[in-house]
Amino acid sequence: MYYSLLRFIFFIGIILVLSACNTEYNSNDNLVNKTNTVNDQWVNYKGVSKNKKSMVQSQFIPYTPNNKYEVSLDTYVSYFNGENFIKTELYENTPDIIDTVEEADGIILSFNKENKSGMQLVEVE
Repeated sequence: MYYSLLRFIFFIGIILVLSACNTEYNSNDNLVNKTNTVNDQWVNYKGVSKNKKSMVQSQFIPYTPNNKYEVSLDTYVSYFNGENFIKTELYENTPDIIDTVEEADGIILSFNKENKSGMQLVEVE
């Protein structure tokens, strides 16, 4: 009985380790700094930060048009050149590669509060 219990616990431990290894993204690669997000805000289609209780707004994230970026969950991506707003795009059916915007040098993500823990933006090859 004791041997069976030990084997069972060992088996569960192996499953937990393997499932942890099966993550799609490395959290160190995430470009969204969740400690610097702004609750109850989002950037609308005019580039204006507005109050909305269900949303979270990321910090300004440096963006290089030559790179490809993927968002893990549904989000609004607002593209900027310095402080000049370019456009906001909604990405659904995620994960998804975001648009390449040649003149952009930064982006801000706006997403639902429920998605905060899982929201990731990563560079992909």
